[in-house]
Amino acid sequence: MKQDELIQSLLDKMHAMFDKAIGPNNRSEYMRQHNVSGIDWHFSLSADDIINQKIPRAVAGCTGKAKVFSKLATEAGLKHVVLTTARISDLNGAEQDRKDGKKERIISGHQIIAVYDEKGKLRAFDPGRKELEYIKSEIKVGNVINFHFGGEVVPHTITAILTPQEFAKVNTYKKLRDLYICGSGDKKKQDFLKGKNTLSFWEKLQNYFIKQNN
Repeated sequence: MKQDELIQSLLDKMHAMFDKAIGPNNRSEYMRQHNVSGIDWHFSLSADDIINQKIPRAVAGCTGKAKVFSKLATEAGLKHVVLTTARISDLNGAEQDRKDGKKERIISGHQIIAVYDEKGKLRAFDPGRKELEYIKSEIKVGNVINFHFGGEVVPHTITAILTPQEFAKVNTYKKLRDLYICGSGDKKKQDFLKGKNTLSFWEKLQNYFIKQNN
């Protein structure tokens, strides 16, 4: 089986599983019904938790879907890595007050998968989509991927490239936030704010054209 065919078969398997999930496909409602709380609950879910408990896709989120796909890919012998990407507007945003009185910048992101082609070049795709579609951006830390959410272009920075084993250990928001801000390993804090004015301009311009074409 060719690599693209294997990936699509794994996407089919994963989404068929999510289609049979139990409970509301809404995280807040699901957590209320199951009497669980806290920002870390859904980050703490392992791939096995999501599969065995038949947790819906929106409850698992992009982090959960990446964990599940990564598990299935590992079992199928598909060599891959997991990318953490952070929303640039959040990286550039103001810090907010926490309950303990300290300030913290809240960052949202989107976790996706990448595989190597025959030339050793990384190609990324979003496992949350049912059909395999490779992202055109060059895949390396610091580069930008423009995701389309709700009819808008939302630029994200690739902050870390992780092995499946490393990503499986991301089980708290803090661990994910650290990857958003500092990347992986012992690297110093990366300057993801570089060129933010240019990125902001292009984000607005692309959003304008999308709205005009809708």
